[in-house]
Amino acid sequence: MKVAHKISTKNKLFLKREQSLDAFSSIEHRLEFFSKLNGKTWINDSKSTDIGATAFSIENIEGPIIWIVGETQKERDLDIIYDLVISKVEEIIYYGSHETKLKYRFGSKVKYSQLLDIKSAVKMALNNQSNNISVLFSPACSSFPNHENYKARGEYFKNLI
Repeated sequence: MKVAHKISTKNKLFLKREQSLDAFSSIEHRLEFFSKLNGKTWINDSKSTDIGATAFSIENIEGPIIWIVGETQKERDLDIIYDLVISKVEEIIYYGSHETKLKYRFGSKVKYSQLLDIKSAVKMALNNQSNNISVLFSPACSSFPNHENYKARGEYFKNLI
């Protein structure tokens, strides 16, 4: 009886997780799979303004990932995302002008590039020779000062593809 209860509970948790993922996928700019181009699936996750939201996104994407992440002055708690990045992210493309903990934490484990802006980051991802890979735009930071809000930033990103 206990085994059946555990399986039932596990199935319920799995179903809840799937329902949550479906709910997120229906929100524009939140895990929005919007294009397939150059052998890549392009995902707009501009609504991810913190590392916890980005962790959820990375966890729920199948296969290898190119992660486009944004500039922030805030220190990020990279411990919560460390194992996910090491196991799923093939390349980190950071846009911004400041040095970041990302480089020091992941630069020796995952291909890492730093560029000045989103446009340059997208160009680099487009030129990546990998196929069957997801490009995840999940900035993990505020949209300011370059964009009015996450929606404007997400639209800007999508228009670059």
